[in-house]
Amino acid sequence: MPHSMSTTSSTHRAFIVSQIATPRVLAAGVELRCVTIDMNASLDSPNFSTLSDDERARATRFVHREDALRHAAARAALREALGERIGVPAGMLRLEQDAYGRPRLEPGGTSRMLDFNISHAGSHALIAIAAGRRVGIDIEACDPRLDWQSLAKMVFSKRDDTHVRSLPNALRHEGFYRVWTAKEALLKAVGTGLAGGMTHFSIVEDEDREPAAVLSDHAVADSQAAVSSIAAFDAAWCPAPPGYVACVAWSRELEGSL
Repeated sequence: MPHSMSTTSSTHRAFIVSQIATPRVLAAGVELRCVTIDMNASLDSPNFSTLSDDERARATRFVHREDALRHAAARAALREALGERIGVPAGMLRLEQDAYGRPRLEPGGTSRMLDFNISHAGSHALIAIAAGRRVGIDIEACDPRLDWQSLAKMVFSKRDDTHVRSLPNALRHEGFYRVWTAKEALLKAVGTGLAGGMTHFSIVEDEDREPAAVLSDHAVADSQAAVSSIAAFDAAWCPAPPGYVACVAWSRELEGSL
């Protein structure tokens, strides 16, 4: 897939932000940024000065320093990106969480039209931002030690399971991560998070080899299923560093407010 990645920040930082461009995502008006985190950085770095007191407090509650750095870097980079979009200093942005813990701007002005999502794994984070569309994003570090078969029942529909097990042995591990990542991005875009139910739909690839969601029979029969609207979302694989898999999803129809 053609894509470009251009560094937009100095290397002397706790994190570096790069723009990611793919034709399909750009055409949908979705902005993607990749955050590369210096895992040796100090949590006292001036790059984290824009974080709110609540964000700083949350960072201190992580047991592992690496998790604290990922959280701090992803939120600081998100603030920079949002501040650029709406013309407000990053440190003055007021963020809140919805019922599923998804971050959002406090209502008011044009911010109602802006949706965004973040995900982080290893030494990287991804940020998706769009005006008038719901977005979700996920990045996963492919751990070769992961026993994916023990997790399959929580992630796969019957169709997913058949597909991944039909792959050559050497490709099944990555196949699991691709299904997982696409499902998480789509569920985050819908707004339910993983509570929406990964097994209620399958991931197939369209003619362009991009991920697409297909509702399972039991989800179609249950009109109250949280994922019933997932067919109204598109998705695309994101360029990712070696050893990672990433996917972004967005609502197909523009929304008047979010």
